[in-house]
Amino acid sequence: MKKLALLLALATLSIGASPAAAQSGKYVIVVNPRNPIKRLNANQLSKIYLGKLQGWDIDGKIEPVIALDQKAGSPLRAQFTQDVLRKSVAEADAYWRQEIYAGRSFPPLEQSEDEALNAVRTSLGGIAYVSASADLKGVKVVSVQ
Repeated sequence: MKKLALLLALATLSIGASPAAAQSGKYVIVVNPRNPIKRLNANQLSKIYLGKLQGWDIDGKIEPVIALDQKAGSPLRAQFTQDVLRKSVAEADAYWRQEIYAGRSFPPLEQSEDEALNAVRTSLGGIAYVSASADLKGVKVVSVQ
């Protein structure tokens, strides 16, 4: 049942955050090369980064999503948060404080760009946004529609 729900969630076309923003050229979305996902819509990406989509179907097994965020103060983080989550960083932080307090979920891990890329390379469920000029060896770029 969880697998079906995940597949339906990933298949859902939706209205929401601007896909053009996520393809602005400032950053790209990357996943582990073994992850079969080739594209996400902006709403799915938002759900991942808001802790509402927590599993990937990889080789018939549900792997936990490991969403990786840039460190606080990063201009790239501010841009991504505005583009995809439609929130300021302060609003996103307030959202996560509520989620943690309610015991529902935890925010993405904050890492440097290099740390995020290494985590995606080694974690089947890893997903990150990194600058378009980053060294993308060993990761797969996912298009955002």
